[in-house]
Amino acid sequence: MRILLIGGTGSFSSRITEKSLALGHEVLVYARGIRPLGSGSKARIFRAERRALREHAEELGRFAPDVVVDSICFSAQDAEDLVALFPDVRRLVLISTVDVYGEEVGAAPVTEQREPQPVTGYAKGKVAAERVVLAGLGERATVFRPSHILGRGFLTTSLWGRTPYLVSRLQHGKAIPAIDGGRNVLTPVHAVDAAEWVVRSFQSPAADGQIFNAVGGELITQKRYYECIAAVLGAKLTLYPVPSQIFKRYFDAPSQFNWHRPYSCAKAIERLGYAPLGTPELMLSETVQHMIAHGLVRDCLEQPFDDALIELLSRQAAELGQLFEARANWGKT
Repeated sequence: MRILLIGGTGSFSSRITEKSLALGHEVLVYARGIRPLGSGSKARIFRAERRALREHAEELGRFAPDVVVDSICFSAQDAEDLVALFPDVRRLVLISTVDVYGEEVGAAPVTEQREPQPVTGYAKGKVAAERVVLAGLGERATVFRPSHILGRGFLTTSLWGRTPYLVSRLQHGKAIPAIDGGRNVLTPVHAVDAAEWVVRSFQSPAADGQIFNAVGGELITQKRYYECIAAVLGAKLTLYPVPSQIFKRYFDAPSQFNWHRPYSCAKAIERLGYAPLGTPELMLSETVQHMIAHGLVRDCLEQPFDDALIELLSRQAAELGQLFEARANWGKT
């Protein structure tokens, strides 16, 4: 088949490119070309901006793709471009996000039956895009909602989101501030597993007009997430709890780790016949080792705020300890 990958050079989308080529498909990658594909890649590159998609309708039409995968569709307008340019495509795959479900989803794994309640502008744009392609292409459209993706090319996540400094903090033996001590739960996914579901949808009738959570098979706590990274580095892990309610009060768009993010991939397993293989240990090991090997780790001394935060949290913990120790004598004369 002829596969058009819009944005096929990113950390996740490049995995789709690789899997498509491995299956013998002819691949055209439409991208700005900022990130090079692997050496020896047989994919053709069409260098252009996403917003200029319609301007290249003739060239893309000559390629006549059987499948179109869009990893950088962020709005209803972007989605309208897809429907207008590829009305007869065999399969249109839109890469969305679990962020569409909203922030406070509870601690039970969320299925695709949950009604989207997007909070951020990014998530609202993705929901709008989903609705456009599903309404415009019907059964020819498939939507995937990945969770926290890990693997080569990705950064680990801290209190502030994806960051190059967390690994360095652990290497320096520094404590890590974590929302509520790392009690929140999440469902990270290995990029390889999410990409496998995508390529399986190309020819599967079970994917017709469907939405799938592309998430890992294991629900873990944020604390375990950090423990896996520390184990890769051979470092000691010390967490300091940051009260979630206080943190959210001062940040309009806090890190995804500030609330529970459990999701279910049961539908993708059942309909697409593939269960994710990536364990937290495996995917975090690959992520951290790639960061180190490719110079993606930044010295945490460049970002002293977390040190100031840890110092304050340490003082508060000591003061609370003194108060609790004195409690036994309260009310006594």
